[in-house]
Amino acid sequence: MRILLAEAIHPAAEARLAAAAELVRAPTGDTDTLCGLIGDCDGLVARTHTRVTRALLTAGRRLRVVGVAGVGVEHVDLAAAAELGIRVLNTPGAATDAVADYAVGLMLQLLRPFPRLAAEYRAGRFAAARAAPHGRELCELTVGIVGMGRIGSAVGRRLAAGFGARVLYNDIVPVGPFPFAAAAVDKPALWAESDIVTLHVPLTAETRGLVSAEVLGRMRPGALLINTARGAVVDTAALAAALREGRLGGAALDVVEPEPLPVGHPLFALENCLVLPHAAARTERGWERMCAVVDEVIAYLRALGRV
Repeated sequence: MRILLAEAIHPAAEARLAAAAELVRAPTGDTDTLCGLIGDCDGLVARTHTRVTRALLTAGRRLRVVGVAGVGVEHVDLAAAAELGIRVLNTPGAATDAVADYAVGLMLQLLRPFPRLAAEYRAGRFAAARAAPHGRELCELTVGIVGMGRIGSAVGRRLAAGFGARVLYNDIVPVGPFPFAAAAVDKPALWAESDIVTLHVPLTAETRGLVSAEVLGRMRPGALLINTARGAVVDTAALAAALREGRLGGAALDVVEPEPLPVGHPLFALENCLVLPHAAARTERGWERMCAVVDEVIAYLRALGRV
């Protein structure tokens, strides 16, 4: 059995993969390189930003399974995989707690100016740093969650049960009931009533550009936006304008479109915008759980008699 590893993964997972199969390591993750290596491989293990195109799947003459170390599979041509009889595996629950913690942490970061307070104290301005009150408490706020799946509901539980926030949510499918207080609302109500909007949806044709200039205009003045989902869910230019003009109070973005942003992008210059390098899922345990997709790939090929 031969498995193509598109990029480096967790060392323990890579060791398990190497013990079970002949491992082909790609020097780079670009499509041309992968197409040149995949011809005699039974499986492919990739990360969530590796483009698994129809051309790549077709080049895999023996290919039977693709394992994605992560939650999203928008970079995989799922229609082509289905036509070719190639199974696509991922780890949808691996990063739930890591991303939920991160999203709540971003809310606290926007509400309370930790870096500024620390910098003033470090500079010897202790009295000045604590002279004026600042920020708001989550217990007095309404948080709207867009997408109430694994991660969205984990965020809701932390906010409602842990912080006492009022939680609203919207999902395209019926979900719940939940073991915490949360009210289902339509999107217009969520945009209008939320002090904080946090996004937890996959990137699909329906969610691409979901947070548009029109939606940003419907949000409560001074509201905060959190995005740990996918960058293309938000219209980047419209968001930058809303922040620059003061219509929004702030934004914290773990994902952006395009990704990565070029040096000097307008979002980096905005004091009310925190931009992070797509790291929400990357706790030690979260990364290990995502890379455990290798075990499912091995099990699948064993069931086919490839091992």
